[in-house]
Amino acid sequence: MANLVNSWNEWDPLEEVIVGTARGAADIGYEPGLARYHPPGSQGRIFAGGRVIETLQDEAERQLDALAALLADRGIVVRRPEPIDYGVGFGSPDWACGNGRAGACPRDTLLVVGDTIVEANMGHRARYFEYRAYRRLMMDYFRHGARWIAAPKPVLADALFAGMAEGPAILGDDEPVFEAACFVRMGRDIFWQPDMVSNAAGAAWLARALGSDIRIHTIRFAEESPLHIDTTLVPVRPGLALINPERPCLDDSLALFAANGWEMVPAPRSVRSTPPQPGAVSNWISMNLLMLDPHTAVVEAAETPTIALLESLGCTVVPLPFDRVYGFGGGLHCCTSDIRRAGTLQSWFPTLD
Repeated sequence: MANLVNSWNEWDPLEEVIVGTARGAADIGYEPGLARYHPPGSQGRIFAGGRVIETLQDEAERQLDALAALLADRGIVVRRPEPIDYGVGFGSPDWACGNGRAGACPRDTLLVVGDTIVEANMGHRARYFEYRAYRRLMMDYFRHGARWIAAPKPVLADALFAGMAEGPAILGDDEPVFEAACFVRMGRDIFWQPDMVSNAAGAAWLARALGSDIRIHTIRFAEESPLHIDTTLVPVRPGLALINPERPCLDDSLALFAANGWEMVPAPRSVRSTPPQPGAVSNWISMNLLMLDPHTAVVEAAETPTIALLESLGCTVVPLPFDRVYGFGGGLHCCTSDIRRAGTLQSWFPTLD
């Protein structure tokens, strides 16, 4: 039986993908991982969460359905997660949550590296059981030959988040924790930034799990509240990536790109702008795009500066309205997880070979 899973990077021709769903979504109530957004005494500290109203779910689901239809029309196999009621409370011996979050962003939960699907263990308590929406799909891929590994389920004790409210907005290192969208894949080399939902222990666990064929690199950018890397460093194709001009690199990592002939192009700011807060639209959501192949990008329809830039870089752009999905956790890249791309493992940083 042929293995359905094969994806090494963000740009090879897309053949199969998971597109998320807004059905059953809830808003996260306050928990320690959100302390950076909500100082003591703020209203956010008393928000207990709750289900997202059905009309907003409907609006978002129509746009997710349109994305699924667009991809299917291009011959790409589209799979969807199971609808889950995220409004149900749950807990562990150490903490309790009034509800979960959503199944809109499979990119956060599933990291595909070659024929392996890595199930992330998530950095927010409300997302602890988000993997349940993908269990039927994971079993199908497993039956078709995929390697399927899951990161250790974390305790997520208060101490893990203790330094985040006043110090650097970076998760503690008490145990391995990460979300899949913290990592960007470029063949043998995967880059990640320490942030509010991933830590060095999580990256070390992932490196050992994937083996010596894969090199995982830490890269740091100037960002007040870092969360995922796909609005900061976005590869378009081999040798070309978009970078966030508001978040300069804090170490010498970009020298590696220069030494290997990569062109790093500053991306334009999103046409939308909001203050940073949970569920808000990032000022750089315009960078959260989906490459269908090295020269074809799906971009939110209103992001005309990003569309113009990509066209100037030799891309065909497919514009798609997607703004109603943003409140459910992300953009076009976040709301997809590519399962199969037509390519093989290659090194795009030969100075490391």
